[in-house]
Amino acid sequence: MTSVRVGIIGCGMAGRKHIDAFQSLGSLASVVGICDENIELAQQIGETLDIEVVENYSDLFNFGIDLFVIATPHATHHKLAIDGLNSNISLLVEKPLASNLSQAKEIAAICAEKKLKCAVGFVHRHRMELQAAHRHITQKDCGEVVYLTDTFWLSGGERLPEWLWGASEAGLGVLGYSAIHRIDWQGWLANSKVASVYAQTKVDGIYEGSIHGVVANLMYENGVVGSVVGYQPNVDVSKPFISTVIAGSQGLINIKLGQSFEIRTAVESYRKSIVQDDQFVKQARDVVNAIVEDREPCSSVNDGVHSAAVVEAIIQSAKTDSRIDVKD
Repeated sequence: MTSVRVGIIGCGMAGRKHIDAFQSLGSLASVVGICDENIELAQQIGETLDIEVVENYSDLFNFGIDLFVIATPHATHHKLAIDGLNSNISLLVEKPLASNLSQAKEIAAICAEKKLKCAVGFVHRHRMELQAAHRHITQKDCGEVVYLTDTFWLSGGERLPEWLWGASEAGLGVLGYSAIHRIDWQGWLANSKVASVYAQTKVDGIYEGSIHGVVANLMYENGVVGSVVGYQPNVDVSKPFISTVIAGSQGLINIKLGQSFEIRTAVESYRKSIVQDDQFVKQARDVVNAIVEDREPCSSVNDGVHSAAVVEAIIQSAKTDSRIDVKD
């Protein structure tokens, strides 16, 4: 395989980032077709970048694509993923992998049966500050990880797509849009799955019944404790608050996402500002290399299944006000 042929459905905010990322890889990959329900938007992008546009996503499968990128509303992920896999095409699916655990497990089962790759768009793993944290943790520079805590306060409400908040479209609100990223990277950094959760959610807001805020305590299988606290009200925030703290037995890491990375131990202390790199390009390269090298991508279908299990446990915990075991 000289170049991975990519077809992309969804030309919105995330989809355009994927298009640009794969197009930037030169001879490694080429975007050969795109599709969006807003055909005028797709045609505008296609004309600008000289990419063929189709009205029906199934037509992308006739282009001999090796990778089908799904960047559409959450409720559509399951059917699109199944159709792609049944056409023997590997996937990159924006997070969440599916609207619920049952759907995610079905995708994983078909993926394993057909021996195809399925990456999940947990793109923040590729940020330089989280890569630095992962490197220091792997090297035991902070000793053993004791706890991780993530706090965020971001623009929400009308500033995000309305489908995100609709229960009928499985939007999951802040839980499926922002908190799920923290759930994913905490497990990646802790090198462990979540064993149980205790959580509360805030459902009153501009979209009645949707999840606008979450407080979740995560107990990991290896004894690490995590917490995710987030809120996305109907307010426009120019400088959002996004903080990650990783406490180890011999040191501490403090991350301001997109701004700074700091580590303090008995033998090493430094702080550096973050020069924004393009995590979407890094993700695209990883997925392409996973296909070429026949290996699992950085964030695999199994990561997508586990995050779906954690999300379902958080929702159940909030409804029952009890600790819930996580079962993939």
